[in-house]
Amino acid sequence: GKSVPMMGVLQMASLGERLREEFTGTLFTDEKPLHPNRIRIMSTDFPRTIQSVQALLTGLFEGAQLENDGLPAIEIDVRRTNSYLIPDPQPRQYPTQLVLESHLAKRPHLVEKEKELNELAHRVTDALQEHLGDGAMGVSFGIGEEKSQDDVKKKQKRPLAWAQLAEILICLHSRDLLPPTLSKEDVEEVNKHVAWRWFENLSHPVLAKSAMWKFANKLVEDMEQKVACVQKRTECIEEEECDIEEPLLCIYSAHDSTLIGLLCVLQLEQPETWPEYGSYLKAELIQEDVDGKSVQHWVRFSLNGQILRSTWMRDDESNEPVEMVPLSKLSEMIHDEHDIYCEQTGTKLFTWKNGALVHTTSQ
Repeated sequence: GKSVPMMGVLQMASLGERLREEFTGTLFTDEKPLHPNRIRIMSTDFPRTIQSVQALLTGLFEGAQLENDGLPAIEIDVRRTNSYLIPDPQPRQYPTQLVLESHLAKRPHLVEKEKELNELAHRVTDALQEHLGDGAMGVSFGIGEEKSQDDVKKKQKRPLAWAQLAEILICLHSRDLLPPTLSKEDVEEVNKHVAWRWFENLSHPVLAKSAMWKFANKLVEDMEQKVACVQKRTECIEEEECDIEEPLLCIYSAHDSTLIGLLCVLQLEQPETWPEYGSYLKAELIQEDVDGKSVQHWVRFSLNGQILRSTWMRDDESNEPVEMVPLSKLSEMIHDEHDIYCEQTGTKLFTWKNGALVHTTSQ
């Protein structure tokens, strides 16, 4: 459905309460208490994501002591967010991204896996027929599953996209409405394969950055702006010169595919299963001080409260992925360039450079 069911509303409000407890005394203090003016919110322009963050805010501010004993209106920015807060917008950010997705989907291990699970895809699609609306078979849905016009014409021969199957099954299973021919094990197998498939595709840095670079770069730039603002305030002589402050908390309400895209483009440890509704990725900006002076800024990531290590940076002694990375190094990683070459000819096929994807058919 287009709206969030009451169970989902309560779940998000509970998450807001949990976050308030986490941030009280750390992010928000007696000197800078929790207040709407210290929060920035963005959301994709869908009723579900907007309602989800509204419910989260209800829990976040429940019982909060606010100035003037009232909660001022909080703006939820949805401007152009559908184009870059999800990895598979329609249309894609770069037209050549679809060509890249098709290229990566043809890798032998992916093709072999699809053959293994082809019977499951058809069986589940057949079982869901009575729940499908007109045109469902022609919907393009997910990374690497974009349908061509030829595919649409052959709709009776192809199952639904894996991501589409997973979303329908999760919805029906949560309401005890699964068709009698499908089991909980079928739901779990589909969800596991969807997660594996998305991670396999988006783990390639060229596709990860094509799909999620704009969002990831914004996260990094927001952190850098916060650092610059704090430094400016420290250097100010007149307090009135620094009356504008970057928010202490930025909240982005998006989709499960957004989470997976961010985990991949940020090169974080990956969960084995698809993120459940209400999952949240937290990026913490941590200032390291020595003798009262800032000497380094670190970034730490966690998913649903569990620390995610950064796989692109290793500890010098243990060679294990690290739990925190310097903001400066994170910025460098986000701007790294990547190429894809043809295995047979060695020809460069795709390049990610300067925030753009380039498809080269010949060199």
